[in-house]
Amino acid sequence: MKLKLLGYKKFLLLFFLVLFIAHHPTQAIEKAKSNQSENLKDPNVRAQVIDETGKGMQGIAVLVKGSTTGTVTDKNGFFDLNLSKFEGRKVTLLLTYPNYQPKKVVVKLKKLPQDKGQIKMKKE
Repeated sequence: MKLKLLGYKKFLLLFFLVLFIAHHPTQAIEKAKSNQSENLKDPNVRAQVIDETGKGMQGIAVLVKGSTTGTVTDKNGFFDLNLSKFEGRKVTLLLTYPNYQPKKVVVKLKKLPQDKGQIKMKKE
């Protein structure tokens, strides 16, 4: 009786092991697919706006040209702007601040999410 019971336990262990191994790669593939789709769901552009000395600039207005979509840089000069409602190939961001020259930055929508690094503003 013990031999039959031991055989049954081994069968169950082997069965669950096969199920786990068979299911585990599927989870990895699904996770990779979800990460890829999350990137597609993150249509943001990010950057830091700096002055001529390299210091982050707070309060820079960042506006998508031809729209009312925009944001303002934080105390360290960073901004993060969601461009999900825009269609087409690219948008132009207009950066403005009193006593500084306006700056235009082109963003290709197919390459989102995107980090534009540092954007330098120049005094007028």
